[in-house]
Amino acid sequence: MRLGNRFLEKDGDLLLADLHFGKTMHFRKAGLAVPPQARDADQFALLSLLEMHRPKRMIILGDLFHSEHNSEVEEIAMITSQFPETEFILVKGNHDVMPDSVYRSIDMETCDLMDWNGIILSHEPLEKLKGEAVNMHGHIHPGIALKGKGRQRMVIPCFHFDGHRICLPAFGALTGLMKVRPRKGHQVFGITEGQAIQLEV
Repeated sequence: MRLGNRFLEKDGDLLLADLHFGKTMHFRKAGLAVPPQARDADQFALLSLLEMHRPKRMIILGDLFHSEHNSEVEEIAMITSQFPETEFILVKGNHDVMPDSVYRSIDMETCDLMDWNGIILSHEPLEKLKGEAVNMHGHIHPGIALKGKGRQRMVIPCFHFDGHRICLPAFGALTGLMKVRPRKGHQVFGITEGQAIQLEV
């Protein structure tokens, strides 16, 4: 299993979460000045990831689009159509409210939960897990606070492993971050300069 820049890779599968395509338009309709380059950057990042890895499957752990009325459906369809050898699967999240026919139109299969090599994939973290079960999810948009010697402070996206749950960082750039507070025994991999680096917790 390899952790990359906001994605996870194993055996030809790429997993990512929380793309929130259409969020820039949502912000702009609300009167917030968000440059269109922010939207284009997320689409370019997705296209680059697919071109570089040519995965057998791309599995998205929810929130592919930000809202029901979304102008980016056709643009994402142009991306997925370029990779007919890749199977696209969406584990539906709370923002994935469009009819299943819309997702099928962009070559995207949908499900609510998925068994991935013995790991339960979901969008939101599962509260009740039996025995040694492991749950991989998105939804949280995890971030970890870094502190410098001169009182510098910044929060960066991260992967957070608590022993039973693996929380993926949000792939979308405008999703915001929720600070995680890891405990002893947890593992945190911060995303910095496009790489996932294990941090001491």
